[in-house]
Amino acid sequence: MSVSSLPTMQPAKAAVIHSHRQLHPRLSPTHLVFGAGPGPHDEWQSRRARKGRYAPRARRIQDGGKEETVFLRVKEAEHHLKPHLTLDISWWVAVAFTFGSAVWVVNGFLVWFPVLRPQLDTTSFSYAAAALAFIGGTVFEIGSYLMVVEALDRGRETNFGTALSRVLHRRRAAGTVSEAGDEMPEGAKGFVWWGRPLWHDMGYDAAIVQLCAASVFWVATLTGLPGVIPGFYSETSSTAIVDVFYWTPQVVGGTGFILSSVILLLEVQRKWYLPRVLDLGWQIAFWNLVGAVGFTLCGALGYASSQTYESDLSTFWGSWAFLIGSVLQLFEATYRDS
Repeated sequence: MSVSSLPTMQPAKAAVIHSHRQLHPRLSPTHLVFGAGPGPHDEWQSRRARKGRYAPRARRIQDGGKEETVFLRVKEAEHHLKPHLTLDISWWVAVAFTFGSAVWVVNGFLVWFPVLRPQLDTTSFSYAAAALAFIGGTVFEIGSYLMVVEALDRGRETNFGTALSRVLHRRRAAGTVSEAGDEMPEGAKGFVWWGRPLWHDMGYDAAIVQLCAASVFWVATLTGLPGVIPGFYSETSSTAIVDVFYWTPQVVGGTGFILSSVILLLEVQRKWYLPRVLDLGWQIAFWNLVGAVGFTLCGALGYASSQTYESDLSTFWGSWAFLIGSVLQLFEATYRDS
């Protein structure tokens, strides 16, 4: 369901905002909990809203004598998620990373198995691994850009002067909420492929870091192609050139992947130090973090020629971790509010 075509909602009993979670005063809240009476309460989460897991519902919030129409993708107690194949930006993000991760898994087999069985260490294996790395890196680059588009597109519900943006930016303890009409504010309509930065949004921050990291990491997949660095596969190339243009982009890019995953972990957690192991979004960010560590170690260990086994093994298990996280993300994008 698009945010510009909303069903008319029936009036409901007013609710009270019981709590909100904000990692830093400069960042928008990532959780809102509100409800009427002792419970159960409705919950808004920034990641679930960004992924479009719940249909947007119009509400009116009363604060200081003013009433504002607010659109929230709210998890309500009676909701049940069902498979919905909606080919929106969130679904394409999940597909891109799932396909890219699958390519990296195959690449992991090609780079690690020759270490276990030297008879497989042939030019054909090396060239195939390089080609798959370039494809995987390119797909990750595309997926990272789509993450930014996703954050900007979903962010139009919470930014550009909409009422929800004023709610999220206001540090508050309580308010009253009631159902409202079905007109989406003008600032929240439309679709953008690039736009004004939303630095206060943790999802956008993670996406930008991911895009920058993927761009740097992509350099390593390019320089790893046959002929780009002369003598690379015959081990006669300059060590300095290989370190600077092949291993370093992997370390820098992998570190960026780690930072992006940590931001997404913190976005989901209600307390920065308390993991939410049973939350799907947390699991996705966790497995992406494991994969990012693996890719970073691949580059870091690659500086030492004696660590070939450990370096290639890091690519192998790191790619599998990325694939697990991506499949979970595909599940997240498929199972949505009915």
